[in-house]
Amino acid sequence: MRLAGAAAAVPKTIVKPSFAYEKFTPFDVDRIVGNTGVLEKREAAPGTTATDLCIAAAGPLLDRLGWARESIDAVILVTMLPDHYLPASSHRAHVELGLSPKCLVFDINLGCSGFTHGLIVLDGLMASGVIKRALLMCGEVVTGAFKPRAAELEHRSDLANALLIGDAGTAVALSNDGKQVKAARFGADGSGFQQIIVQGGGARCFISPSLFERRQEEDEIRRPIDLTLRGPQILTFAMKQVPPLLEEVLAAAEWTRDDVDSFVFHQANKFMINFLRTRMKLPAEKVPLSIEEFGNTSSASIPLTMVTRGGVHLTQPTKWMLLGFGVGLSWSGVALETDEITTVPLIEV
Repeated sequence: MRLAGAAAAVPKTIVKPSFAYEKFTPFDVDRIVGNTGVLEKREAAPGTTATDLCIAAAGPLLDRLGWARESIDAVILVTMLPDHYLPASSHRAHVELGLSPKCLVFDINLGCSGFTHGLIVLDGLMASGVIKRALLMCGEVVTGAFKPRAAELEHRSDLANALLIGDAGTAVALSNDGKQVKAARFGADGSGFQQIIVQGGGARCFISPSLFERRQEEDEIRRPIDLTLRGPQILTFAMKQVPPLLEEVLAAAEWTRDDVDSFVFHQANKFMINFLRTRMKLPAEKVPLSIEEFGNTSSASIPLTMVTRGGVHLTQPTKWMLLGFGVGLSWSGVALETDEITTVPLIEV
């Protein structure tokens, strides 16, 4: 499998942490900013979904590549918040992009490790000979759903998510005319599924007015529809799983750390990435960060970082180490050796 092209779309609205000073103490705001490293992020307008942003990224990318729409054999869309319960949001992307009816189309419900999981799935499908060209789209728009908009923020329990999480959509174009995936490893620990969770809205806590009523949850008052991130537990998980993941993928690819040109982590938060980087003895210049500008964008964060921070690595032979980890709990790593990656300028919607 070859990564032929990549594109990213973000909302036009830029939100900076200073908006929170009017409602919360500077100490609370500055502490969160210091830990997350988010200096600004993007918020989608009401009615905009992850699918919208992914479509906005995919269309110009296909045009730039010169790929005929009927040549796409598969479309996978990774998101935790689809447009509807059913059908899969990838089917809307399929029709709006004008793709062939002879196309494998489905969603993956996953967040932080969604991009690397998606690469592994499509690499397997291409190796089997089932498909020749594919789009892997990753996006998340939780503003106004699992977390409030900046203008509507009122409760201290929502502050961290409001400052950390941004909206984005990405698309990468993949083809079977190469063997760029040199190694991949993955894993899961379902015992930690409640560490990153939205309690309400599914079959165990179905849609009802009570989902939007605040109630006591541990030390905070929250709605069941709100996203819960248990930071200390997630950090412990990342410290336990990500360093061995890197070692396993390096060994499988027969690479050393020095061989790798760029280590792209899921942009969970700046503190966590820097902690992992230091522990794994990686040079700062080889670990690009996009979280300062876009926040934590879930499954979109790795391709968004590649598109916006890839620099010369997008235009020349490059060895990438891609590391996704988080919700599930899940983790996956991919050693990817690319040639030139076709991109388009960052798209604003």
